[in-house]
Amino acid sequence: MLIQFSVKNYKTFAEEVKLSMVASKDDTLQEKNVFSSGFGYDLLKSAVVYGANASGKSKLVEGMLFMKNFVENSANYQSNKRINTDPFKLSTVKEKEPSMFEVIFVYENEMYRYGFEVTTEKIISEWLYVRQNNGKPKETELFYREEQKFEYNKTKFKVKSLIDNDRVKENTLLLSKADVENEKTAKKVFHCITENWQIIEGLNPNNYLGYTASKLEDKVFKNKIIDFLKDADLGIQDLKPKLMGVEELPKQVQEFILKNNEGKETKIYSDVVTFHKQYNEFKEYIGQVEFSMNDDESSGTEKYFALSAPILDSLLNGHIFVIDELDATLHPNLVCKIVELFNSNITNPKNAQLIFNTHNTNLLSPDAELFRRDQIWFTEKNHYGAAILYSLADFKTDKVRKDDNFEKNYIEGRYGAIPFLGDFNKLFNQ
Repeated sequence: MLIQFSVKNYKTFAEEVKLSMVASKDDTLQEKNVFSSGFGYDLLKSAVVYGANASGKSKLVEGMLFMKNFVENSANYQSNKRINTDPFKLSTVKEKEPSMFEVIFVYENEMYRYGFEVTTEKIISEWLYVRQNNGKPKETELFYREEQKFEYNKTKFKVKSLIDNDRVKENTLLLSKADVENEKTAKKVFHCITENWQIIEGLNPNNYLGYTASKLEDKVFKNKIIDFLKDADLGIQDLKPKLMGVEELPKQVQEFILKNNEGKETKIYSDVVTFHKQYNEFKEYIGQVEFSMNDDESSGTEKYFALSAPILDSLLNGHIFVIDELDATLHPNLVCKIVELFNSNITNPKNAQLIFNTHNTNLLSPDAELFRRDQIWFTEKNHYGAAILYSLADFKTDKVRKDDNFEKNYIEGRYGAIPFLGDFNKLFNQ
């Protein structure tokens, strides 16, 4: 379960911003959409981020994705491989400083705080702390790194061989390398960041079509996906994945697959066949007709199908689901239902968490009743192009009340995070 994600000097975020999933203790908030962290406070089941175009909403998701990918892949970096970080470029000072990423989460009744600072050439610092659920706030340092100098807890983080033999390169995270060496705690933290954290770029769901198609091989999971699509009123009665032979791919791609798959069977999904009811001239059902997901279904249906497996996976396993532009090509009512699935104690008994950004203000309407104040976040840029992140719960309660019309107030600019539009008419007055 996610407690907090922090990022600094990455893309549009010049200074440190923190997205906290800790529920406010404000007595005026309804006790809904929360669950216990086990450490004396509640956590939120979902959070939504609003803001003008180019205000940093997507960059926040990209920061999370960078952290996940770097943790997952840095152990395989060659010595000369550059780190794909991207510091704030609108300041001559910031562009020379490292980017920082940190995540705090709970796993197996322990709280971990892990982070690092990096430039494009090397890791400047890296740290890992753990806190036990014993009523004491004290953290235990498992390791701290300053470039190639390492301090580590010899009894609780066993990486002596890695450090003594200089096997951690300057562009490789100690956590990632320790996971490869099967260090017990490193494997836990690595697993939580790389496996329990599903991050999707919502404008390009095709990246997950193959993954969702592969889940159709599991009959039980396939039925869940079909039910998920039927409940969305998409008219789909059944699904069948369509495979492509490796030999049909370009030769270079074949060679890459053979080299990296270590002789294991490779399945490549080229499409998904959808089945719809067909009727005769008397409106009588006579059978089913096959459609292609790629060629015949709408972009909204294609995206909803692609998201079905990651969403169901998260709900069934209590994972963290992060998506950029959740509402793109989806009907507002569908987006509401997805949020409700995560907020509900019935459909989300394992306390999965949903984090997404959107322009859909209908989700803030009083009729929707989806979010508490502390679940609503905003990104906004200052005059120097740097983005900030803040919550509606940061406003004083005499200015923002739980029964306010958040949608109306946001559109009117009372919370900031909206574009200040110029006079478009003058473009045509000349």
